[in-house]
Amino acid sequence: MRRPSPLLSTVLSAFLLAAISGCSASTELTSARLYIAQEEYPAALEQINAALATNPDDVAALTLKAQVLQTQAAATRDASARRPIVTDLVTTLDRGRTVAPDNAQMSNVRLAAWGNEINVGGQVLRGAGADMAAVAGAVSAFENAVALLPDSAVGHYNLGLAHLVAGHSEQAIAPLEAAIERGIGDENAHVYLSRAYLSTSRGADAVAMLERARTQYPASQPIQAELLNAYAATGQSDRALTAYESAIAGDPDNALLRYNYGSTLLQAERYDEAIPHLERAIQLDGSNFNAHYNLGAAFQNQAAAVSERLRDARSDADANRLRGERDDLLRRALPHFVESRRLAQGAGDDTAEICRALLGVYTTLGQTTEAREAGECAGIDMN
Repeated sequence: MRRPSPLLSTVLSAFLLAAISGCSASTELTSARLYIAQEEYPAALEQINAALATNPDDVAALTLKAQVLQTQAAATRDASARRPIVTDLVTTLDRGRTVAPDNAQMSNVRLAAWGNEINVGGQVLRGAGADMAAVAGAVSAFENAVALLPDSAVGHYNLGLAHLVAGHSEQAIAPLEAAIERGIGDENAHVYLSRAYLSTSRGADAVAMLERARTQYPASQPIQAELLNAYAATGQSDRALTAYESAIAGDPDNALLRYNYGSTLLQAERYDEAIPHLERAIQLDGSNFNAHYNLGAAFQNQAAAVSERLRDARSDADANRLRGERDDLLRRALPHFVESRRLAQGAGDDTAEICRALLGVYTTLGQTTEAREAGECAGIDMN
């Protein structure tokens, strides 16, 4: 699965720390503003907290504290160090919303802090590559965003995507569900949620969700393709094959549809029907090593069926004919397994299964040197 790109926000802070109109005249807040002017934020917070200890509902103190915390969070790049600041900020903002629900300054602080977490998380995730510690930092940033604005679909969506990138399919489900419930408006949210469901053996949930999504996005090819995959993954091959036939009729040069349809036919042991679709998939996209592997497997399985008949051959002539038919099928399988292995190696994927298939072909065809090398590639002791 290609790494998903986070949905980013360009929300910027629309204010600077400054004197608050109608501010309290308390000694603590006066001292706090002096410390803020000198960028001594811990000392400023100490004074603000002293004022709040006297009056927890002091709107000026709550607003000033939120502004200081938001400034500290924006200046802190390390996710683990930023978390307690954001936690304190959320508590302060929630208290302020209870006391003064229409306070625009605190609403602006919340939005600016949320935007910072979305932007930081997106930047980190895009540059993370295979660095799982960096991905964890992106997860933390998006968790902060959700805490700040729990009703925003964007934060939940990005959190779900970050969990998928981290390989946490189970943890990705709840935020992706929440994003969809909040109307994310991105059809790919349904695709990613389906993959999380399928990775956690919740195929029935994937099918039900995608069928609802198909109604919402009737022209969406990604949702249609994912629904077909979900049908196949849940053993609903008849529904999958019918849907693939309809989809291919409308988009005959779609390599992915051809590959998926051919693979589903392969799973149904309908090898004669699978082969032309897998061949067409390769013509349209020769870089798909799975398509090459499945085409090789289709020929190899046909050869296995001929081998079964060979055991019951009634004459030498019959046996020779069947042996030739079997070997011809294996020779047709061989270049596709070889190409699948080459492409998989180039992509950094495991090739053991491909090498096991090659071992079987080479052994039957009597190519002992090649068979030994394929066995070693498959991790089999050939001595």
